[in-house]
Formats: sequence, C-alpha cells, structure tokens
Amino acid sequence: MEVKVPESLPERDVKVAAAVEAFSRGFASIGKASEMAEMPIQEFLVELRRRNIAAYPYTDEEASEELKL
Repeated sequence: MEVKVPESLPERDVKVAAAVEAFSRGFASIGKASEMAEMPIQEFLVELRRRNIAAYPYTDEEASEELKL
C-alpha cells in the first residue's frame, strides 16, 4: 500500500498513526502494530494509553485478578 503524505509530516508519525489505526480497527495485533510503528511493544502501549485507546479488553483491576489465578 502506498500513501502520500505532506513532506513536513515526519515518517515516524505516519507509521505510528497507521499502526494505531490498524490496531484499533482490529486489523493488527498489539505485536504486529508495534512492529508497524517500529517501536517496542512497551512504547506502543504507552502511545495507545496517551491516545486513550485500550490495549486490552479488561480494566486494570480485571487484568490483575486474571494474572493472580
């Protein structure tokens, strides 16, 4: 796929935006999206949180309870 963007827009921003969109629409897993954005998963998770996008379908409390089992 080829997308034309203004030259003034940094390539990294475009990759991150595309990866976030692919993840939020369910087209890519968290791992694949972080690869698309060319950043570690932890950094991608921070980016999702900054954009108020849930990385998983649980609240923090529910995830903690699941991990205790």
